[in-house]
Amino acid sequence: MTPNTTIRFHAYGGPDVLQVEDDAPVGEPGAGQVRLRHSAIGVNFIDTLFRQGAFPVPLPSVPGVEGVGVIEAVGPGVPSLRVGQRVAYYLAPGSYTQVRLIDASALVQVPDDLDDARVASVLTKGLTAWAGLHGYHALAAGQTVLVQGASSAMGGLLARWAKALGARVIGTAGSMAKRQALEGAIDHVLASDAPDLGAQVRALVPDGVDVVYELVGRATFEATMAAVKDGGTIVSIGAASGAPVVDADAMSRRDVRLVGGPMAPHLAGRLPEATAAVFQAWRSGVLGEVPFTRWPLRQAAAAHEALRDRSKQGALVLVP
Repeated sequence: MTPNTTIRFHAYGGPDVLQVEDDAPVGEPGAGQVRLRHSAIGVNFIDTLFRQGAFPVPLPSVPGVEGVGVIEAVGPGVPSLRVGQRVAYYLAPGSYTQVRLIDASALVQVPDDLDDARVASVLTKGLTAWAGLHGYHALAAGQTVLVQGASSAMGGLLARWAKALGARVIGTAGSMAKRQALEGAIDHVLASDAPDLGAQVRALVPDGVDVVYELVGRATFEATMAAVKDGGTIVSIGAASGAPVVDADAMSRRDVRLVGGPMAPHLAGRLPEATAAVFQAWRSGVLGEVPFTRWPLRQAAAAHEALRDRSKQGALVLVP
């Protein structure tokens, strides 16, 4: 029988800890489960945090939280799904494999007009953006926002979506090419590594921005604090440069609210609404082109290197 290719890490570390292993074929699903054959697997920043041990997991471990595929078998107690159905999921660990067992409750239906790689490039990132705009902070038309890391796959979705909702949007990016890619999509684009970034934002918005979506972390947090208005909000939903150093006293004096943590609570009871909104936002062009790059599953380590080095724009998708 054909082995099941799986990516695992047996120790925490850099991309080189990801190993290609050929497992025995996956067995039959249990109660409440399906057996899913992946056609596309989303690569997300959180995958690197599990790999590095920032979020400890039992070892050895299979990375990845997002996938799209076709149901091969349905276990007892799953009346709503059928063999041959296309489905997707977000935040269900263990996706870097050809075939897996997964709880049916984690699955969402895939629209017929979106191909599998496209779904894997936008679902989790789009849901995170939706939670940022409707959960962590309820964005209102007319508010001014700063997106730190607006050139990242998720940051680009969030920045464009915020603009479509009627916000004035300032975004930051590291390279000239990434800043040029954002020009015209949002109101202002600034260099994320500018030493006077906070002052540049205040020159645009003297009273400070209503909300900062902080995706970079340590490297930009000083500018974030300088840019946010008294009584404003910082939404921490990423830390590509490491966890920020937070001056709790300064935040308290200025009545600045810092929110973050898992997005699942913000989707509770609203997942169908949020998923439909993500797919519709892509269809309507709100999210832009959403570029993505395909990598063979067996080259997952190289994909993680590209993510670490920020050498690729847009999303990364593994193809078994």
